[in-house]
Amino acid sequence: MKSIRLLIAEPDVTTRFLTGQAVKCFDNYLVVGNVSGADEAAERMRIVSVDIAIVGGSENVSDWKRLAEISGGTKFILLPENPSSEFVRDAAAGGIWDVILKPVSPERLRFSLNMFRYRFMRASALENPVRQERLDSIFFPPGRGQNAINGCVRNGEMLDKVMRLIEDEDGPKSASEIAGVLNVSRITVRKYCEALVRTGKLRVKNKYQTKGRPIKQYVSA
Repeated sequence: MKSIRLLIAEPDVTTRFLTGQAVKCFDNYLVVGNVSGADEAAERMRIVSVDIAIVGGSENVSDWKRLAEISGGTKFILLPENPSSEFVRDAAAGGIWDVILKPVSPERLRFSLNMFRYRFMRASALENPVRQERLDSIFFPPGRGQNAINGCVRNGEMLDKVMRLIEDEDGPKSASEIAGVLNVSRITVRKYCEALVRTGKLRVKNKYQTKGRPIKQYVSA
């Protein structure tokens, strides 16, 4: 199976570490460089072919066009801190794969890497003659956003069960209540519920008690 060659260019040590941890979620990525500056990234890209580069920090982010010129086929994930709307429009027009604001959410980064991995691998496996349905499965994958749990694709059937149960119930339900109905662990249910919150399908309500912490409850958005 072909590896995806990835370059990390981020001056902040913590962000660089979190990025490296996110990449470890997948076995198809090969990190060909982990540097702090745009100049180092440029030198590395002149030597090694790069499929996707993650660049952060004011210098690196502003220099993404220079880096793109070195390797025309490289896609970029930009990690800006306070980008202007003009910057985002410019990035989108320039073919940037993704823009993730700092502080970087590891789950959001893993989701982006997984989507790129899915498209890259499906495109690499295309056979001639190329058919429209195969192209559609690459560029418009069904349910990929719904099946993203913590950035990694997990059990889509369980995700649907959780969503249907909440939609069918009258009033908000806690993770413990849902777990009791589905006969799975509370921790598992909470992961799926939080993923559905991130995708905007559920919202959270707090049920306050006379003692102790409030209980998180989930309801359709």
